[in-house]
Amino acid sequence: MKPVRSLRSDLTYSRQLVRAGLDGIAAARQELDGPFTPRLQIAAWAPAAVGATIGALGTRWIGKDNRASGVAIGGLVGSVCGLGAALAWASRDIAGPAVRKIFRRINTARDAHWLELNPIDYA
Repeated sequence: MKPVRSLRSDLTYSRQLVRAGLDGIAAARQELDGPFTPRLQIAAWAPAAVGATIGALGTRWIGKDNRASGVAIGGLVGSVCGLGAALAWASRDIAGPAVRKIFRRINTARDAHWLELNPIDYA
């Protein structure tokens, strides 16, 4: 039976994982030549407009309540979804390398924690 681990060690481990993730983000940002600035004027307006249209029409046709406020909220939700999709698409060049660096650093911290709990004795 394994001994009961303390809450303090769990918090310390969680803090190490978060720090490793933030270090991975910082390392990915340092690899960029300049600050990350996607062209939002070009990339964001069309998907936001399409999302607003789909949200408003979907609320109008599918919803049982045809009030203007419901249609407006549907349009707002659709435009936010469209804008989020446009931002994700515009940031796809940095997202892949950043996620790889983050997972590499987190896995290193997890491996160190595992070796701390399960020491290997070669003697």
